[in-house]
Amino acid sequence: MIKQHKKSNLLTRRSSQFKILGCLGLTALALSGRTALAQSNNILPKGLMLNLDFERVKNGLIPSKSLFPLYVPLNGLAIERVINRNLLGILPGQGLSIPHSALLDPAGDEWVVSFRVFMHADGLIFSQSNDTQGFVVYMLDGQILARVRTGHSAFLLEERGTSQSYKNQWVTIEVRIRKGMALLSLNRKRVCMATDEPALTGQNLRIRLGDHRERPGFLKDFMDIPPSGFQGAFSSLKILRQ
Repeated sequence: MIKQHKKSNLLTRRSSQFKILGCLGLTALALSGRTALAQSNNILPKGLMLNLDFERVKNGLIPSKSLFPLYVPLNGLAIERVINRNLLGILPGQGLSIPHSALLDPAGDEWVVSFRVFMHADGLIFSQSNDTQGFVVYMLDGQILARVRTGHSAFLLEERGTSQSYKNQWVTIEVRIRKGMALLSLNRKRVCMATDEPALTGQNLRIRLGDHRERPGFLKDFMDIPPSGFQGAFSSLKILRQ
């Protein structure tokens, strides 16, 4: 009976492992197939590209409630239960990379990134970039700022005329970039707009949360940005193509 019980447990663990690998394999297959179809038509689908679901984390994977299946490995980060909801905790030195797909490249479309965070300390919060262009959102002295490089244009989005600090409080941050306009909104209030700027294009614009292993290449001219990540938590992260 003992041997049979051990054998049953082993089969159960192997079955669970196969299910995880199968899920990841199907995800990769679905993403690659749909990406190839979109690229062949030179049209990328509109809608919700990413919507991390911290309530359904299982086996170290964060699922995305979006148009296309995606699972993000936690890679050692912790999900914390606070006041009946799950949060992605970010401690000093910790960061999270989102697996890349061409579906997550802006490709010149209107690109909307929105997330809700609680910040204990200054640092990098979110970036999406390659070596030549992209954008980064960070907190410096309690203020929320976004550095953007599109085409040959580089600019700063920041709230002006206020001394309000966002340290130790929840804030919803949204960056919206399209041809001719870039917007920064805080708690659903527009705080800065840049006009006559190019759309965000390019390939392999990788997404990173929190601490960065190295300063993103497109930031080589912005030495005032802290290389380390913020300390706090995410309660949501969404990316929309319009």
